[in-house]
Amino acid sequence: MELEELWNKYSSLLLSTFDGDDCHDNVKAMLDELGERIILTPSARFVHEPGCYAGGMINIAMKTASKAVRLIEAYELQFGPSKRSVIKVALLHDLGKIGDLHNDHFIVQDSDWHREKQGAHYKLNDLAGLQKMTVSHRTQYLLQHFGIKLDQDEWLGIQLAQGFHFEENRWYIHGEPELAMIIQHAKHAVLRTLSIHDQGLGA
Repeated sequence: MELEELWNKYSSLLLSTFDGDDCHDNVKAMLDELGERIILTPSARFVHEPGCYAGGMINIAMKTASKAVRLIEAYELQFGPSKRSVIKVALLHDLGKIGDLHNDHFIVQDSDWHREKQGAHYKLNDLAGLQKMTVSHRTQYLLQHFGIKLDQDEWLGIQLAQGFHFEENRWYIHGEPELAMIIQHAKHAVLRTLSIHDQGLGA
């Protein structure tokens, strides 16, 4: 899939999850302001990790949304989270990987040694102006900046999407909402099935 096609599908699907919502225009404003950076953001730094290429973040987000919807259908969760909420969280959960409002989280690796020896195609931006934050916290910061509201389960779905190996998330073990569990399982399945040779959208 070409990058432009992927972006069109991602942005259209995200906007559709906010149809009829007071936040719809805010989502559009965020996409208009951050769109180019969202498009180009990878999901990982190292080439052996899924999503280490421009478009990697939204590619994995789209796959996670698709997998999460299939999980709902497979388990017939009639009283669980809505597909709309699941898709919304799947598409937004890694948004913090773009960085803050002005500075990128990932920047292109300029060291030939690191690229050749470690497969590090990107590095973390150590710019002093970029506040240290987890991906989940930066995602929540960006959403609140643009006035994009989430319900309680959606908020926790984004917060817990990175997994329980983060100390900040361990407190929620055995108390997490179904939506968070679905997103975690969907993303884990996507990352496990993506080939380590996944070098880009056309791979």
